Amino acid sequence: MACGTGAPSSDNVTTETVETTESAAEATHSPSPAAGGGGSLGPTRVAVNPTTNRIYVTNQQGGSVSVIDATTNRSLAKVPVGVAPFGIAVSPVTNRVYVANSASGNVFVLDGANNSLIAEVEVEASPRGIGVDTEANRIYVTNLASESVSIVDGSTNEVIGSLAVETAPAAVAVDPSRNRVYVVNTASNTVSFIDISQATTFATVKVGDFKVDPSGVALNADTNRLYTSNPFTDEVSVIDAADAMVIDSVGVGTGPRDVAVNPKTNLVYVANSGDDEVSVIDGATNSIQAVVPVGRRPVGIAVNPETNRIYVANFLDDTVTVIDGATDSIIATIAL
Repeated sequence: MACGTGAPSSDNVTTETVETTESAAEATHSPSPAAGGGGSLGPTRVAVNPTTNRIYVTNQQGGSVSVIDATTNRSLAKVPVGVAPFGIAVSPVTNRVYVANSASGNVFVLDGANNSLIAEVEVEASPRGIGVDTEANRIYVTNLASESVSIVDGSTNEVIGSLAVETAPAAVAVDPSRNRVYVVNTASNTVSFIDISQATTFATVKVGDFKVDPSGVALNADTNRLYTSNPFTDEVSVIDAADAMVIDSVGVGTGPRDVAVNPKTNLVYVANSGDDEVSVIDGATNSIQAVVPVGRRPVGIAVNPETNRIYVANFLDDTVTVIDGATDSIIATIAL
């Protein structure tokens, strides 16, 4: 991945510039894919459908999405998508899979029943993160180079709005019950708090006084706590979403790229790309409960709260590590 410190411009969006902003800290802590002799797929982000027990992984370098049967821990298919797919999200209500193609400026909509392409939705420059409001059937897409969030109607697969945010929005979390959307702005070191009903930003929370490069975000709706992974400072910021305030900072491993939460256990999982580990945080005490070694350069992570399984995308291995949340032990490594 390329190294950089600023947001890419909207008139120069390539695969390299898509990687630039989020990878500023990662380049310091770990080798590039070429230097590391990594695989050709480059698995980047993970999404889970707890209803069907299917796992979906974007392969940024391979231009595809891997589909995994979580019952057997076997890879079922690779579905071709757009150029440099990054963010991915699933609606368990509609069984639709949404893929943000960073370099082609669109979102692919896949049918989870047969992995077929339903629609291609044009958004803005360098779509990066993606989240689903399952109650309203709305999809929120962060556009890294446009400083915006596109709103897509899941019924019609059409863009119905766009919200301005801060610099280099990289990830998004959605809280349908409170009509909230949270957007991590990597280059601004902030999180935008958006009221869905009003389509306005009502608060902006700084996650550090200096450069922290927040890249991932996860919400525990049960505790109303928000977590951002900050790869430049090797920390996770804990935010009280009710008060829009940072209440703690938890030191984790090197280069934390992504974060996920199991609301049933109140545990937080952090993919540390620089030391090939996952940190497990107790959400009640904000302390490290365990550290689990995984594959090479873990950059994406997701949780199935129904099975208490954690899925980690290892960028340089072309694998997904499966962790048992009850024992913090590895139960499978899946080749993509």
